[in-house]
Amino acid sequence: MIAAFLCFASLAVVFVCARKSLGAGLVALLCVGYAYGFLRANLQVTASHFIFDAAVLGIYIAAFMSRARGWARYRSVGLYQWLAVLMMWPLLLFFVPRHDWMIQFVGLRGAIFFLPFLIIGSRMEESDFAALATGMAVLNTAEIVIALSQFTFGIQQWFPESQVTAIIFGSRDVAGGGYRIPGTFVNSASYGGMMAFTAPFLLAAWMKPAVAPLRRRLLEIGFLAAGVGVFLSASRTAAILFAFSLVGIFISFRLNNFHRVWIVLLLLVVGWIVARDGRLQRFTTLSDMSMVTKRIQFSMNSSFVDMLLSHPMGNGLGAGGTSIPYFLQERVQDRVMMENQYALILIEQGALGLIMWLAFIIWTLVAAWPGMSRTEHIGRFLLWSALAFSFGGAPMGTGLFTAIPMTTVLMLACGWLIGKRREEKLSARLAGARMSYSGTTSPIPARG
Repeated sequence: MIAAFLCFASLAVVFVCARKSLGAGLVALLCVGYAYGFLRANLQVTASHFIFDAAVLGIYIAAFMSRARGWARYRSVGLYQWLAVLMMWPLLLFFVPRHDWMIQFVGLRGAIFFLPFLIIGSRMEESDFAALATGMAVLNTAEIVIALSQFTFGIQQWFPESQVTAIIFGSRDVAGGGYRIPGTFVNSASYGGMMAFTAPFLLAAWMKPAVAPLRRRLLEIGFLAAGVGVFLSASRTAAILFAFSLVGIFISFRLNNFHRVWIVLLLLVVGWIVARDGRLQRFTTLSDMSMVTKRIQFSMNSSFVDMLLSHPMGNGLGAGGTSIPYFLQERVQDRVMMENQYALILIEQGALGLIMWLAFIIWTLVAAWPGMSRTEHIGRFLLWSALAFSFGGAPMGTGLFTAIPMTTVLMLACGWLIGKRREEKLSARLAGARMSYSGTTSPIPARG
């Protein structure tokens, strides 16, 4: 009963907030996403697995019940075609009776449910992006308090042992036999990945010149919380993502010295905290080349080629175990498990589905590239770097396109970067046209 009420409340609250502003709706959605793992673990009923999905439906209804106009409509051009391509193929496969229909439905959900955030991301205005980054800072700050409590007193105070939390209690491989810290997320990898991916959002908002002092301090605290959270989660992939998403700070010549020094100081604070406790240093195992080699071989082995040759049309939606809840596990038949996101797409959607996704990823990275833009170049480059690593590192694990709430943020970043690039290109063309044909009227889209 409580879980069902939370589903309804999540949908209603996110819908109401999104009708006020897109930024407010996205922050409300993240609130649900951050709490989802804790709620699902402590409300062990079927309905608890749909709390975040209900919140997503709330923002979809609010965002798409009215047609976008002006710049927001123009920024989405091109994304609708990709959305149709990536959604239609899984929809067709859903009607091919390969497995239990509930398993195929869960597989369909994993394949298409979060894709519309590409459009929502392209519609974000500057005020929406600022609200989203501020919300991330507040949530990261609250999350680090909970994570430090788990680090000090144990995760048993927050999560009961059950089938739902099996991954959390099975991750006891940090120094001294401690658990990886999950915060309020589904598992530690989701916590670490989300913290790493919020870092470029926070820095992009922090570097804007018009940020109020109080908001700037809040963004700094949120960035510190994200950095420490990455190492509390003990996720090596998240640690690499955190470092890679900040690469623009050290290679860009456009960042002024004040910003550069201040960010380095924040990173030094994170490093000092991490250096004080061996339990935060699991990432140092990356220096063991034999371990890294074995991990790569585990994810990228001959099974991928074997699967391609034996099942070129895939093994059916859900056959790769995409987010199958524990109460449906017994319905899965002929499961083929590979710790590789692209192999999972191949298993469930076949060679054609994999080709579509690879083409979309390449197109996204090209279309989202900030180029030589003069406005917000660093913030956009940091986000682009995070996207590039996320897509490039996908063969090392699964869950990139089904993680809660990281996948929604990933799709928002893709849509926002592509939309900003399209708007910038059009503005440049129109400015050139005005200079060449002074006195003529340019067909610039109206804002609103």
